[in-house]
Amino acid sequence: MISFFDQFNKNRKFLFLQFFLTFLLFNLLLGDWYCRKDLSQENRFNLTESTEKILNNLQSKLIIDAFYSSDVPGMHRARLQLSKELLKEIASVNSSMIELRIIDPDSGETEKQKAAEAGIKSYPLEKLERGSAEVKQAYFGIRLTLGTNTETIPLAYNAESLEYQILTLLKKMTRKSEKSPLAILKAPGAHTFPEPGPMSGKETFGVFIHKIYGPEFGEPTEININSEPIPEEFSILLWVGNPRLTDLGRYHIDQYLMRGGNIILLAETMKFQLPNPRGGMEAMMGSGDGIAMPNPDADEFRKFTSHYGFEVKSDLLLEPERGMVTDSLIQMEGGFLARYHYPLWPVVTGESDGISKENLLTKYSSAIVLPWASGIDLLKDKQPEVKIEPVLLTSKDADRKENYVPIDENQVANLNLEPTGLNIPMGVHLKGKFISYFNKDSLPEGANVSGFLPKSKENTEAQIFVSGSPYLISDIFFSKQLYMETFQTTNMPFFLNLLDIFTGDTDLLATRTKQPYIKNLKPISKWEQYVFSVINILFVPIALGIYAFLRLRKRTRGL
Repeated sequence: MISFFDQFNKNRKFLFLQFFLTFLLFNLLLGDWYCRKDLSQENRFNLTESTEKILNNLQSKLIIDAFYSSDVPGMHRARLQLSKELLKEIASVNSSMIELRIIDPDSGETEKQKAAEAGIKSYPLEKLERGSAEVKQAYFGIRLTLGTNTETIPLAYNAESLEYQILTLLKKMTRKSEKSPLAILKAPGAHTFPEPGPMSGKETFGVFIHKIYGPEFGEPTEININSEPIPEEFSILLWVGNPRLTDLGRYHIDQYLMRGGNIILLAETMKFQLPNPRGGMEAMMGSGDGIAMPNPDADEFRKFTSHYGFEVKSDLLLEPERGMVTDSLIQMEGGFLARYHYPLWPVVTGESDGISKENLLTKYSSAIVLPWASGIDLLKDKQPEVKIEPVLLTSKDADRKENYVPIDENQVANLNLEPTGLNIPMGVHLKGKFISYFNKDSLPEGANVSGFLPKSKENTEAQIFVSGSPYLISDIFFSKQLYMETFQTTNMPFFLNLLDIFTGDTDLLATRTKQPYIKNLKPISKWEQYVFSVINILFVPIALGIYAFLRLRKRTRGL
């Protein structure tokens, strides 16, 4: 019997037929099995657990109409294919409730008409060839239909952000309340959020509120804190700048915290003016004789906030090696020009241990920029039932300048910086049961005496995030393209995550921060250059020599 099968095993045609049939069977079995591996360092193309949870809990059928052109320049084809592959993976999570329809508008006028009806328009893609350039109109947009609701993603080009774009719209389509949970503190001295335009500047944050936050969550409500309490319907109070608070205003903030409210405080303890708030480099770094000095109202601010366990100092922190890279050239020692790292805009990263990876507020952030930031001292004995944790820290090489600090880039470049040897907190998270700033015998006039809470309500915890920089979401980031792009991949996802966490929603945290930030390239040493050069020159000849030697030895042994 064995000899009977041996004759087939030695037959080449029979072996080839076996291989061919096995190949067909393997493809038949796995043809409907979706499989891919994300090899990117940040796992930017893997679906998060939150995404899979949301897709698996859909109550209505989701139809994804993806309009992608096939006739695109080769330099764009691979990226668009990656987006389509990600859409297929999204659809495969819950195939019974998700229908994916990929439509090619280049295949005919009917498909182009469908794209137009869905609100998808074409965008120009540049095709570069040697000695010439050609512009091709292409489609890469998506329409989502969930029940009777329809939303459009007009530009779905980058696969890294596609998951977040889809999840954001799904959350919007299923959100039960249209009212924003965010209240913004209003008082003299507080930063404002006008519509983007002539009033935008260093001390405004209108672009973030009206162009980023509002379309996703709804417009926030402004609270005149010195005259009205904060309604319980608002889960977050945003406090930006150093407003002049009356005793009643402090009482309103204090009791909001005692009821379990959450506060985001972007403190301003140093004051300065920029000569031209919207013009060129001056909008970023200042020019001329700009000097930062202590805010006149900083002492009153510290007297109130120190009760809750933190104290924002009247100083500015300078990071000599980890400042924001600008497009400004500055003359260095030796007379050569180089890109300037502005020390007064510290960039904290997870790689440098400047960002806490244990705290949920910062766990998913790769980098955060803190313009003109002050240091924060922790006073943990003030609130024994509150966990006080620094989440954004300087490096030990940072310097701390008090009182009068020049902000002009040329003056800053010539400062003698002395490392403190300390990791100074620039961002702090406080969570727990707070003790009130007031007592029954010291309530201000106009206070609601009957509703006074001397400490946090039973079974509730409040949270505070305090930043030593009041410019985390400032309109100044939008004065130049470079700074806007940096903001979109650093501070914007961090701040949106912060708002989500304070409202108890964690679905988008990992997805929102998938976009990679630009990392500084580290130069290689002369020795490393030499080693790589030798390997590059000798690797192929050595490999061929070894192969020839082994073949020759094998043949010699055969003889």
